[in-house]
Amino acid sequence: MKFKGEKVNEKVVDSFRFGCIFIYGAYSSVSADCKTGNSSTTVAKPAAEKDKLVKDSQEVTDNTYFVNAKWVKDQIKNNPKTVVLSVAYGKVPGFSKGHVPTAMQFSTNNIESEKNHWNILSPEDCRKAFTKYGVTKDTNLIVYSPDVMAASRVAFVAYWLGVKDVKIMDGGLQAWKNAGYSLEKKTTEPKKVDSFGTDKVAHPEVLISTPNDLLKDEKANKDMVLVSTRSKKEYMGNISGYNYIKNTGEVKGAVYGKISKTSGDVAYLTNDDKTMKNPTEELKYWKDHGITPDKEVVFYCGTGWRATAAFFLAKEEGYNNVKIYDGGWYDWDKSHQKDPKKYPVQKGTPGTSSYKVYAGNEASR
Repeated sequence: MKFKGEKVNEKVVDSFRFGCIFIYGAYSSVSADCKTGNSSTTVAKPAAEKDKLVKDSQEVTDNTYFVNAKWVKDQIKNNPKTVVLSVAYGKVPGFSKGHVPTAMQFSTNNIESEKNHWNILSPEDCRKAFTKYGVTKDTNLIVYSPDVMAASRVAFVAYWLGVKDVKIMDGGLQAWKNAGYSLEKKTTEPKKVDSFGTDKVAHPEVLISTPNDLLKDEKANKDMVLVSTRSKKEYMGNISGYNYIKNTGEVKGAVYGKISKTSGDVAYLTNDDKTMKNPTEELKYWKDHGITPDKEVVFYCGTGWRATAAFFLAKEEGYNNVKIYDGGWYDWDKSHQKDPKKYPVQKGTPGTSSYKVYAGNEASR
């Protein structure tokens, strides 16, 4: 069966991605993938302090990636190197009606593209995208979005390139409103800079780009744990989760990470108000399933959004050897269609009668 991609309707799709430049945005639906995703406008009750990762009395360190609205407000006021980005797939819905002061709209299309299978663009292209908004390696970059995925995606690219201070505003614009802070309606024009400050990628080790790169990494590190951040239905091979991905399944050997409930959320990581959950329960699940800080942990999803949210949670919780397989299921499936033996696919739950591996014309258990 040949893969037949379906172009996403950009008039319908609104999504978000980006972090520590203050990035925020939104997305629409397929049934709900991360770009077309969660279109609900319902405002949830603020989560209780005990249920949140980011506390009101937060101490921010170099290893802190999720920050509260108060910290963001203080940075805007006191740190002249701060850049705030409001992020979406395309234009940010409702941006003109009010946004975090000094925030600029930033499309995720600046750092990834459909032509590139929704993978991260070249370092040169990503640096150009950031410098157009005044972002360099020394910028205090804060990103936010209605859902953490968009902000995390952009924050990841910034971290990978070498922005030294990248933060994600927990809870997005609604958290800013809940804190009682005023919105701004005027447009802040980007101040382009000539140089990012370096031509060298600071953290090449965190990005595994292609299916072949993943195979090389797995061969080099036998203790590597490949974690699918996709929903249970996607993991089982019941659905693909995307209107532009026809085939179902997972990369052979992938462990279910219990991170998302649909292809348009990371619901096991977030509260109803979109703030990050107290991760105690999630970390216990990870530990029970061999996803531990002493191993190399590689997260992936369909095209990279959900995986980056898990990446930053893991980083903040002491996982030092954590990576993203950016090609995700989208690229693995394309490679499987060409060479199923080299790029095998699994469906079902490993260790049960439902589990099957597809590595050619016939499936095996």
